[in-house]
Formats: sequence, C-alpha cells, structure tokens
Amino acid sequence: MEAKVDRSAMRIASSPTLRIATGLLLAVLLSVVGYQVFRRLNSHGPEALLKRADEMSWLNSWIAAEPLYRTAEVEFEQRHEPSKALYARVSEMPALSESSTTIPSQIATLRHDLSLPAARDPETRLRILTILGMLETNYDAAMGRETWAEVESLAIRRRHLLLASRAVGEQGFAAFLLGDIATAKKDVLRAWTVAKFADPAAHIRYASMYGAGLLELHKYKEALGPLDEAIRVAAKTRGAAYPSIAIDAKIEALSGLGRNQEALALAAQEMQKISTYHLSGHLYQLYQTRAGIYERMGQWDQAVSDLKQAVRYAKQLSYWRGLTQADGTLAEAYIHQGALEPALSAINEAIDANKSIPDELYFVPRNLGIKAEILSRLGDVKASNELYEKSADLLDALLSKVPTPMVERELLSDLGIVYAGYFASLSDQGKLAEAFQAIERVRGRVEAQALSHHEVVVPHQPSPAELELTSLNLKLLDTDDPNARGRILDSIYSTEQQLGADFQEIQQPPKPVPLTIFQHDLRASELFVEYILGEPHSYALAVTANSVHRYTLPPKSELEKEAAQYRSEIKQKKTDLPLAQQLYDGLLGGIPEVGKEHDLIVAPDGKLHLLPFSALANSGRYVLTTHLVTVAPSGTVLDILRHRANRTIQDDLPYVGVAAWISKPPPTTLLATIHRAVSGPERRNLVALPESRNEVETIASDFPKPSTILLGNHATKTAFTELPLNEYKVIHLALHGYADPEFPDRSALIFAPQSSPADDGLLQVRDIRTLPLNSELVTLSACDTGVGPVGEEGVANIVNAFIEAGAQSVVSTLWELEDHSTAQLMIDFYQHLGRGEGKAEALRQAQLDLLKSGDPPYFWAGFELDGEPSTPLFTSSTSNLSLRSSR
Repeated sequence: MEAKVDRSAMRIASSPTLRIATGLLLAVLLSVVGYQVFRRLNSHGPEALLKRADEMSWLNSWIAAEPLYRTAEVEFEQRHEPSKALYARVSEMPALSESSTTIPSQIATLRHDLSLPAARDPETRLRILTILGMLETNYDAAMGRETWAEVESLAIRRRHLLLASRAVGEQGFAAFLLGDIATAKKDVLRAWTVAKFADPAAHIRYASMYGAGLLELHKYKEALGPLDEAIRVAAKTRGAAYPSIAIDAKIEALSGLGRNQEALALAAQEMQKISTYHLSGHLYQLYQTRAGIYERMGQWDQAVSDLKQAVRYAKQLSYWRGLTQADGTLAEAYIHQGALEPALSAINEAIDANKSIPDELYFVPRNLGIKAEILSRLGDVKASNELYEKSADLLDALLSKVPTPMVERELLSDLGIVYAGYFASLSDQGKLAEAFQAIERVRGRVEAQALSHHEVVVPHQPSPAELELTSLNLKLLDTDDPNARGRILDSIYSTEQQLGADFQEIQQPPKPVPLTIFQHDLRASELFVEYILGEPHSYALAVTANSVHRYTLPPKSELEKEAAQYRSEIKQKKTDLPLAQQLYDGLLGGIPEVGKEHDLIVAPDGKLHLLPFSALANSGRYVLTTHLVTVAPSGTVLDILRHRANRTIQDDLPYVGVAAWISKPPPTTLLATIHRAVSGPERRNLVALPESRNEVETIASDFPKPSTILLGNHATKTAFTELPLNEYKVIHLALHGYADPEFPDRSALIFAPQSSPADDGLLQVRDIRTLPLNSELVTLSACDTGVGPVGEEGVANIVNAFIEAGAQSVVSTLWELEDHSTAQLMIDFYQHLGRGEGKAEALRQAQLDLLKSGDPPYFWAGFELDGEPSTPLFTSSTSNLSLRSSR
C-alpha cells in the first residue's frame, strides 16, 4: 500500500490494489514524515522560521512550509551555521519532489548530504534520514526499511518518541511490500496505538488508510465512514494538510456504490486543486483512480487515456512502484480492448520497472500472470506456461508469510486470478491433469492447510485483549443505538488487531491431490464439478472415476447475476422454474456426465457458493429429485477428508446436542415464523426457539448412550468448549446464527448468556478454527451458517471453520429459516441416518419429504452438506433411530 502525503507532502506509495485488508492491513499506513523539534528556539530570526516550518511539516503541510525553510536556509548560511542551513535545505525537498525532480536524484543528494560535516549534528542527521526514508520507501522498500530503522533508533535517543513511533509504522509498510506480512502487522499495530491517542496527523492517515483498505474488500458503503472521518479530522485540525488519500479513496468508494457521476464530479474538484500545484505524485494517483471509474462504466477508451497519464507521471518521478502498477493495469485495459501488442508493451514496461525494486513482491505475480495471458492469446504457449508457473510459485511464497487465515483468504481473493488464468491456459492446451493441479493450488487452500497442520489452542487464562473483546461484544449485544454501535464496532476492530500479534509463520499447505489419485478415490456414481468463473468465459471441470472434461460456460457476470436473483426469489418463498431452468442450462445442462451420474459433488466459485444447486430445475423437475448434491471446498480437501475418515476414533462419545434459546415460547400462532437468525447481533433479536429443545432431545433419545445435552441457561459457550469435543461423533447445535459478510471472523453461533466476563456467548469463526474436533458430523441447525464473503479461494464462513477444526462433514443453511420447519427436517434427517443411509442421502431424503408436501424451495433448499458426503453415520445395529423409524 502506498500512501500519498497529503497535498503538501511527498506521495508515499499507496496503490488501490495493495489495500488488502479486512483484518490484515486495513490499518497499514505510511507514517507522516517530518517531526517536532523539541528545543527552545528564539522568537525572532531563522530559528523562529524553522520552528514554524517544523510545526507545519509535522502536520504534512510541506508545500506551505517550503518558503519558510528556504528563507531560514539563507539566513543560517549568512550566519555561518552550516548544520542548521543543511537542516533547512533538505526540508525543502518534499515540496519539490512531486514536480520535476526525480526520486533517484533526490536520494543521491541526501546520501551525499549525510557525509557532510554539517550532518554530524544529531538533529540535522535525523532530519536527513527522515526525508531519505520517505523517498526510499517510494523507490525501494528494502532500502527504506533500513533507513527507517535508523530513524527509529536515533529518534529514541533524541527523545522524539512520536517520530520513533511513525518510523515503526514505516518499517511495517516496507515489510508488507517485501512480503513479510506478519511483521508488517506487528509494526503497524504499534504505530496505530500511538497515533490514536497522541498524533492527530497520523490519526487522519489511519482513518484514510482504514477506509482505503475496506475498498479492497469491495466494502464501499462501510468505507465511507472512516474516509469521511479523516476528512472531518483534517478540517478541524489547524494546519493539517489536505486529506488527499481520503478524498481519492472516497472517489473510488462512490464509484463502487454505482454513484459514478458523483465520483467523477469529486475527481474533477480534486484534479483542479492539485493541478494548481503541479503535484505529479497526486496526479498519478488521481488518474489511476479515475481510470477505475471509467472501467466500471465500460468506457475503456477513457480508462486507457487516464492510465497513460498515470504512467507518464510515474516516469517523470522515476516512481518504479507506480509504474509497475499503472502499466500492469493499462495492459489489462488493452486486453479488454483486444489490443494485444500494446498490452504486451505495457506489461513488459511494468515488469522492467519492478526490476528496479527487486525485493518488492506484491505486483510481481499479478504482472507475470497478465503477461502469461497475453502470450497465450498470441499463441506462445510455452512461454505462457513458464510465466504462469513462476507467477504461482511467487504467490505461494508471498502467502507463506501471512499472519492469519483470513488474511490469506484476502490475498488469495485479490491474486487468485493468476491460478484461474493458468487453469484456462492449460485446459485450452488439453492438459487437464495439469489444469486441475493449477486450480487446486488455490481452491480449498486454507482448509487443506488447517487439516494438515491443525493446532489446538491450549486452554489458558484470557489475555487482556481477549477480555476486552468479550466486554465489547457484550456491549454490542446490549445496545441498538446506531451511534453507540458504531463506536463499539470501531473499538472491536482495534482490539481484534491485538489478537495473535505473536503469530508464527503459517504452515505450508499440502500439495494438491494428483488427478489420477483423486479419480481413483471417487465412487463409481460420483461426478465432481469444479467451477472457475471468469470473463468472457467461465469453465466447469467435470471429473468422474473414469473421465475428465472441461466445459465452457457463460461469463461470470451473467451467472452470478442470475444466481443472486434466484437466491433472492427463493428467500421470498417464490417458485421460479424458468429461472431455475436457465441456471441449470448455464451451469449443468452442458455437462453430459450430469445425466449419467447420480451423486453430484460441487466445488463452487464466487457467488455460486451461495446458490442451492439442488433447487435448479430441468424439464420442471428439481435437481434434488434426480441427484444427490453436496459441496466440497476443493478436490484436495475432499480427498484429505476421505483419507482422514479411516483415522477417526471409533469408540467415541456418540452425540452432543445444544439448544440455548428454549425459554419463553411465543404464542402458537407465531410458531412457524420464528427465525433462527439475528442481524446484529443484538440481544433483542435473540427470541426463543421453542422447537429447538424438542429437536435436540428427540435426536438424543435415539442415539447410543452416553450422550450430552446442553439446554437453556446451561448451554453456554464455556460449557460447550469445556467438553471433550474431540471424542464426540456428532455435534448438533440448534442455536441462533449470525453471519458478518464484512468481517467474517466475527460470524458466530450464539450460546446462552453467562455472567462471566470471559464469556460473551459468541462462538466466532476465529474460535471455531481452534476447536479440537474429530467429528463425523457437525449439524448447524442455525441460520446463515453457510453465508460469507466469496472469492477465488472459496467462501469464508462458519462451515469452513468447522472443517478447518477437523469435522468430516458439516450440515448448514444458506439463509434464515423458520424454527418449526427446521426442527422437523432435522428430526427426519436423523431418522434417515438411523436407517444406515449416508449423511448426504439422509439429508436429501429429509428435504424430499418437505418437497413432496408441496413446500417451496425456501423450506428445503437452504440446507446443504459440505465435506465428505458418502459414509453412513451408523449401521442399524448401533442406534435406536431405525427402530423409531419403523414404528
């Protein structure tokens, strides 16, 4: 991410593409350069000028400070004070750095200045190093990281503690560009804490970069909050620089919300303001941002024109990172226009620019992938394959240094297009085994990694950050005031960043399963379909035990639009067979194997994760009636689960059932309209689920003993997590569920409240991942448990967290469901399990029972099974369910 120094400061690297983070580096910021001189100065003469200029530059107003520095320099020279004159002269550089002076020449000048006798003065030396670090960060992150470390050390010795804190943040930014994301997060958190309480200028930057980071997750509406906050703080902070990062990011947010004309109007205002000062760095960024608006509007000629301008300004500044980004984006725009030769020229220039900053990894995989696509279209298949492989290897290296699984998902979502492009190229060549390996490197990666290196968190006393987070969650549950909730959510985000600060380097994922081995492990009746969505074509890879074929599908935009429309209609309890047929034709109709095999295992992509495939229809019949449909994160994860099934404990405890919200049943007339979902979460939404008690008790009565049931006030998160969870074969949770698409780690199952300050009742995704599970089946009889943000790497939700924790199969829901119908389906599901049916077939039969009764898809299509589908949970001799079923 690079940050622009607002209006009067040197622009410090902030690319839209590098704003990653929801959770990772939504707070990554380039600390503002300049610092307060804490010494007694005369009220007249050059000392007074220097003091005033330092006050202005500390607030980032370098252009306004430049005349004062220049006058002070002359007066200090006249007084034969070379150290102070040098201090003033180097302080003029940030204001000049966005005009005609190139970054390399400025760096060379500052390096020379460090060798001068006048630089022996510690304050002067510190000022030279500070500005040098700023420029080097733009030029080469490795150089900048070393310089900022020196700034930190010297600033601490000189007792300039705020400058030292900013230097820590700068080192974090450099670490991020160099691929060391875990260190980046640690360093940035330190700077973030100081900035919130003692540094208004840095406060503006953090709010700006927080909003900019949300844009990378396409959370445009949410981003407007912190961006407007940065603009407000800048307006009320006397002497603060114009908040160009926030303004620029707000332009992109407006465009992302479809408010393109507002975005263009704001861009025009911004262009008018900064053009007056000829600020090349700001103009570079603004042209980049406006090009993005034109791309969303489909106006590719205007987008190309703006990107060319961005390239021109980057060249003017010898701004290599900017050139790497702008030329890469320009190449993509040319590809959309079908102009392959200009695209090749642009991407070659981008790759050459990156050679000047060889240690910076972020753009390299993307740009190599773009060039590989161009060469593939030009017919140079061999060179294309080599570049795709190199790009994927570099991305694997980058992913090895992420701090959390959620950050890994975010990076995969941003850069996973490399793997998808490699798949398309290889499959075009007929190399389907290699294509399968390519896409499996990204699909289900997080789950496969967790299953191979699952680490259980040892019970421990809650840390201060964990206790604070619990307290904040309780406050959030107890208030419905929008302003209070906003403040609490801000505090939750800050506290979340303190969790896992000592994270160890993430374990490498297992190698993707070879296609031949995967086929060998498929049953004769199974068809595995892996979807790869893209433009202008999508693909489906259909794999059976004896065959593998790739099929071309409609574009991603068309499929996702139809899928979202159908899902919306189902949730409104409508029946739309024409649209169900249209989706069937687009997703399954062109795959001949669908008509031959009964068991369909789907590995979705993008928003297809939220589509109930069982509710698609062909010739008026739902797929549920003709096929057994299940979901798997990837072929590799499915294969791992099948081999793990042989290692599960055989003499384990049979069942634990949890129903927390059983009290205060409503009038019977409302029974069918009670939903197992909340939208906050807010305490007032946690209504009773009277059917949930009957559900868990009925199921438990038929299981072999001993079983465990947690009901009502006893069904707390603490009571559940203290059970020997690794010994239970079946875990059934009839609870309220909460899906947070913006911050998926906060999605949760909601247990009964407890008075303990260490128990907020929320079993969140981050908690679930660390559970010691060895279960054959986890049933989430709660709503929206299958919902989460989607991307190239899959869907981030509660279901995948349970698979990462060690569950073989997870039954979940895709939308909020009514309490009564949910309970009935669940009881029927376990009845079919008791007859010795496989887990997926038992769920299908329970769904068919509702379908045969005339219920629309809303009541039955939302249930799906993820993971290993085939193995029976019981034989008829090991449970009482078959006996009750026969009765």
